[in-house]
Amino acid sequence: MEPILGIYETEAAPLIKRIIEKRNIAWLSDKDRLNIATFVAVQRARSYGEFMRIDHMVSAISGKLSKVGATLDQMESELGSEGSTERKAMFFNLILDQKDTIRHLKAKSWILYETEARDPFFISDNPVTLYNHIDMGAFGNLGVALKGIQVHLPLSSTLTLALICPSIAESAVEAKKKVKRLISTNPHLLKYLEQTFGLIKLGEAYENGTAMTQSADNVRFLNSLQVSYAEQYIFCEKDHFALAEEMIDDNERYKTGPRIQVS
Repeated sequence: MEPILGIYETEAAPLIKRIIEKRNIAWLSDKDRLNIATFVAVQRARSYGEFMRIDHMVSAISGKLSKVGATLDQMESELGSEGSTERKAMFFNLILDQKDTIRHLKAKSWILYETEARDPFFISDNPVTLYNHIDMGAFGNLGVALKGIQVHLPLSSTLTLALICPSIAESAVEAKKKVKRLISTNPHLLKYLEQTFGLIKLGEAYENGTAMTQSADNVRFLNSLQVSYAEQYIFCEKDHFALAEEMIDDNERYKTGPRIQVS
């Protein structure tokens, strides 16, 4: 797989380097976005954490099937045994079958998040994280095509690329426009808004590709996603691992990446 994956990395590397240098994504062409979306999709699919999630899901399904009378031979014939070549082949095929994921990622609203060097972003061995504030019940809410989805990939210690559901970006741009209208027509009403200029900067970040500086709480949240998705390793430019230790102390689930629940 490495020679194939190396092609995607070679195409994305100079683009990511230029994003870091410019701290802006407005210059990205349609082809550039396709190359980066491909890189993000493959990075997500190829991780050890993704393999473990697939293996765990198949094992859970096997357990359910055994309870309704399926034999071991039947299950291994259809799903492969734990750690088998069949399951690894399933994983490899999924890595290569990213066409729909790439299309959805490319269609997101892209934004750069920035932090100060003294409060760096984490990155993990499973670096592409997903978050959705919309509760969609038992079916889950982390599909890349779902409304509200947010996909994150740290590019450096101080920059994270976020691919955001367009509905969120549209709300941010509309909020910016409303604030600007108030400034010119009813400035006395601005006192009723929270983070007035933050709303303007967020809207402009979506429109102009500029990096949006994150608060300490937002940096902590993005880092917490890296901890929750990490399978074995968390990396940070500074010795700032208290958050990871705190999360694992509170919930041992964070000792590994997320697992799909099969009911």
